[in-house]
Amino acid sequence: MRVTIDSLIKKYNEKTVLNIDNLTIEEGKIYGILGLNGSGKSTLIQCISGLIPFDYGKIFYNGQEDIHPVRKSISASLQGNNLFNRTVFENIICGLEYRKASKELIKERTDKYLRYFNLQSFLNKNAKTLSGGEGAKVALLRTAVLETELTFLDEPTASMDIESTFQAEELIRYMAQGKKTVVVVTHDILQAKRISDEVIFMDKGRILEMGLGKKVLNNPESDYLKKVFNL
Repeated sequence: MRVTIDSLIKKYNEKTVLNIDNLTIEEGKIYGILGLNGSGKSTLIQCISGLIPFDYGKIFYNGQEDIHPVRKSISASLQGNNLFNRTVFENIICGLEYRKASKELIKERTDKYLRYFNLQSFLNKNAKTLSGGEGAKVALLRTAVLETELTFLDEPTASMDIESTFQAEELIRYMAQGKKTVVVVTHDILQAKRISDEVIFMDKGRILEMGLGKKVLNNPESDYLKKVFNL
């Protein structure tokens, strides 16, 4: 899915927290969004995914301004995991059940994605009893099994150990195969280098710099980013 933003503004209590002149997210790529806390990263992906309204501007999905025809083709996993008081397995498949997927499709998807994390011994546990890292795996799998055209992940590996983080990154790469697009909010610059085709660096609600991941993270044009990266 191709997403185009034109003059997007989001305010909270008359304070502008997002001011994006223009941005295009192409299909078939992984985008890494970086920036300090409060830079507008989470707000941006929530506006694009239709989870919160914005005040001014336009967002086009495959050239159409109306999100409703493509809403089922968009998924988002936000910070906090937001797991339900159900078993791990029930949490993983709840999105598919909500979309009335067949039992055959649910089995096919779970067989495909459970291999990324060793969760077999946890499947019947209540998800509310999991550690932060375990819960993050469940939240990521719950989103992955939907196989949407456009996926937003907000700090998906923040609570994971190094080994699990690498497994999650392998899964994220798989999620972006074909013409699918994955947008990952992360504070981890090394992670952005490992998985991002394109990088968007935000500051104070604006896009400070964007472009090919290797270029922005290794040879930024902005003096601010050169200072942040000690270049």
